[in-house]
Amino acid sequence: MNVAITGSGGFIGSHLSKRLEMFGHRVTPLRRYLFAQEGVDCLAQALAGCHAVINLAGAPIDRRWTDAYKRELVESRIMTTRKLVEAVNRLHEPPGVMISASAVGYYGSSGGCHGELDDPEADSFLAELCVAWEKEAGLVNSSVRLVLTRFGVVLSPDGGALPEMMRPARFGVTATAGNPDHLFSWVALEDLADALVFIMGRQDISGPVNVTAPELTTNREFYRAAAEHFHTRLSIRVPDAVLRLLMGEASQVITGGQCAVPETLMREGFTFQYPDIRTFFNKAFSVKS
Repeated sequence: MNVAITGSGGFIGSHLSKRLEMFGHRVTPLRRYLFAQEGVDCLAQALAGCHAVINLAGAPIDRRWTDAYKRELVESRIMTTRKLVEAVNRLHEPPGVMISASAVGYYGSSGGCHGELDDPEADSFLAELCVAWEKEAGLVNSSVRLVLTRFGVVLSPDGGALPEMMRPARFGVTATAGNPDHLFSWVALEDLADALVFIMGRQDISGPVNVTAPELTTNREFYRAAAEHFHTRLSIRVPDAVLRLLMGEASQVITGGQCAVPETLMREGFTFQYPDIRTFFNKAFSVKS
C-alpha cells in the first residue's frame, strides 16, 4: 500500500515510517510546505494514488503552554487536519482509510477509566482541543473509513518525555510526580506503530480507538517499576506546586493523567509487545541499561 503521513519526520512518524516500509508499504511524507500554501491543489496531488493516510501532525504538548503556544497547539492540529480533509475530499479516488491522531486527553482526568464511547471532559483545554481535532477529521468524505486514534502517553527510551523523566536514575534517584494513586494510560512506541499498521489493515475498525496498553497503571506502579529496573536507591517526590511553577497549565499532563481502555484493539485480537509497565522497562531498556 501507498501510505501518506503527516508528521512523518516526528518522534512517532519517523518510527512508523520505518515500520511500514519493513512491512513492504510505500510511505509518502506530506511535508509542511504543502500545508503552508493557500490552496490544497499540491496537497491533493501528493495524495493522489495513496491507499491510506495517517495524520500525526501536531506541536508537542510537553512544554509550557503560553497563550502563544496554545494557539500553536491548536493551529498545528486543526488547520493541518482541515487542509488534509479538504484535499482528500477533492480526490476522485480518495484513500480507503484515514487514521487521524487524537489523545486520551479527550477524557480529562476526573477519575475512572474510559471506554471509546465515553463523553469528553468539559472545561479542559486538552479535551476541547481533542474534540475540535476529531471534529475536523470527521468532515472527511463518508466513503473514507475514518479511525480516530486516541494515544496514551507514548513511551520510548529513544525519545519523547521518558528519557528526561528517567535522567535522575543515572544518579540512583527516582523523581516521582503526581498523585501516586492516579491511573494514567501509556503505550510503548513500538506497540503504537504496530497498532496503526494493524488498524490500517482491518476494514471493520472505524471510529474512536484508544491506543493504550491494556494494563491499568498508577503513578506509583510506574515509578516503582522504574526504580526496580534502574536499581535506584532514593526516591524524591516533586511537589505539584513546583511542576505548576515550571510548566504552568501544561503540568496537568503529569499531575492529572487519564485512564483509557483499548477496547477495540483487545476485541480485535491485537497483540501487545508491552502489555504492562514492568515488561516495558525490562524489554525496552534492556539494551540501554
